[in-house]
Amino acid sequence: MHAERRGLPIALAALILGAGIAAARAEEPIKIGFTTEQTGAWSFFGASCVAGLKLALPQVNAAGKRPIDFVILDNQTQPAQAAAGSRNLDVQSKVLALSGPTSSDTSLAVYGYAEQNKVPFVVPVAAFPQLTKPGSRYTFRLEPDAAGWGYAIAKFVESRKPGAKLALIYSDYALMRAITAGLKYQAPKSGLKIETDIAFPQGANDATVQAAQVVAAAPDYVIVIGAGGFDMTITNQLLDLGIKTDQIIHPFGITTQVKNWGKRSAGSFYGTFFDSNLANLTPEGKKFVADFTAQNNRPPSYIENYCYVTAQIIRQVLDANPAAADDREKFRDAMSKLNTKESTSGIPIVFDKNGARKEYIFFMQIKDVDEKGYQASQVFYTEWDPEVIPVYELVK
Repeated sequence: MHAERRGLPIALAALILGAGIAAARAEEPIKIGFTTEQTGAWSFFGASCVAGLKLALPQVNAAGKRPIDFVILDNQTQPAQAAAGSRNLDVQSKVLALSGPTSSDTSLAVYGYAEQNKVPFVVPVAAFPQLTKPGSRYTFRLEPDAAGWGYAIAKFVESRKPGAKLALIYSDYALMRAITAGLKYQAPKSGLKIETDIAFPQGANDATVQAAQVVAAAPDYVIVIGAGGFDMTITNQLLDLGIKTDQIIHPFGITTQVKNWGKRSAGSFYGTFFDSNLANLTPEGKKFVADFTAQNNRPPSYIENYCYVTAQIIRQVLDANPAAADDREKFRDAMSKLNTKESTSGIPIVFDKNGARKEYIFFMQIKDVDEKGYQASQVFYTEWDPEVIPVYELVK
């Protein structure tokens, strides 16, 4: 009897202690490592991503929820920095998962670390196919793979002018190589002929001679696969030499790019996965556009949308699976079973066994560009399964 009485306070103390630990854990933030491009060649993407992420934070950290702390690190658009940052976030910050890169090159570095060290990796904006190659287990990519974008460009051109002649001009980055590989694969199957095929080394800033070669080939369409200042330079040099705006197709376009192309680019085309000009946005999508524009003095594009949605789906997974907040394997399992939709567009998010999702793209035509933004209209839409073309063989 006396032993039982002595045991009662001990058991009660253990119960109280356990409850205290659980309560403390419930208040402790769930850390997500966000290594992205704040400086370097891809900083315009990284800055846009962080802006979209921050707009989602009040929503995902609403009262009554265990807070999520997105620990942001600058990877300087350098793969080595991205890998080092991933290790720092893992070992020092003890994050539950990694996210953030918008460059395929830096994303591949994070991918390598995440898969090797079994850290879940939610990729908001990076499209290199090998990020979800067969056997990938811990990586989940929101953006369609870049080789598929090339496939979609061929389908778009085929719908406008069967048998068209193409000129390709692109930068030698992982993303651009993948787009080009998909386009080269699909073009002959769509009855298209590639007249010129010009690659530029990373860091190139002039295309005067190459633009003249493109003009001499007399293509029906010029596919400009670039980014940043080089993309703007190529576009303007082509226009200066007589290429018409409705002959130019950009595989992707974000707000800053379209504004840099300027008013003279009206009539040209670009691919996107979310756009403020789309007519079928959800009510939340329209609110997202309005709120982002009010805060940033420009409309959002797919970069901001994917990073906004990334925060939302992490919250959604954690709300549905509370134990996943403190267990990487449970978080990974919950991500693999995710079946939801983008709140802003209604487009489904379901990952296949390798972490890729069903793919899609809109093609828009620019109508006008002004100081506040731009006007564009949807002219084409297509979707496809991740392996409609042999993406993992085309791009290694």
